[in-house]
Amino acid sequence: MRTVIQALDAFPALVDFVMGILSRLVNKQIWKMPKLWVGFLKLAYQTQPRSFDVLLQLPPPQLEVALNKYPNLRPHLSSFVNRQNLHNKLPRHTLNILGFVNEPQQAPMPFAPAALQTADATSSLPGANIM
Repeated sequence: MRTVIQALDAFPALVDFVMGILSRLVNKQIWKMPKLWVGFLKLAYQTQPRSFDVLLQLPPPQLEVALNKYPNLRPHLSSFVNRQNLHNKLPRHTLNILGFVNEPQQAPMPFAPAALQTADATSSLPGANIM
């Protein structure tokens, strides 16, 4: 990863090529290789906003680790999601990490007031009886 960072410093035009490499590394679960993971996160941070598509490919737990390590990424990544209108394309947990979705709270059970319940055993339909 160090070499890739140096190559981008020397040749910024390689950024699209490098994003392709980062995307493939996500598919190969780079977070399971600690030394490479650190370099991956540093490179993603240095190449923002170009790296936002790659970051959004990360599983939610790894995205949360990335955003905790580089907290300045969160508002920029959230703005990117808004601008690109990606809300329907991202998992709910990812949206929650980005601050778009609050965890649902237990909804209270519906309450039917006594006034809405039938008070007598007669029906408004002729010939019908309620038992």
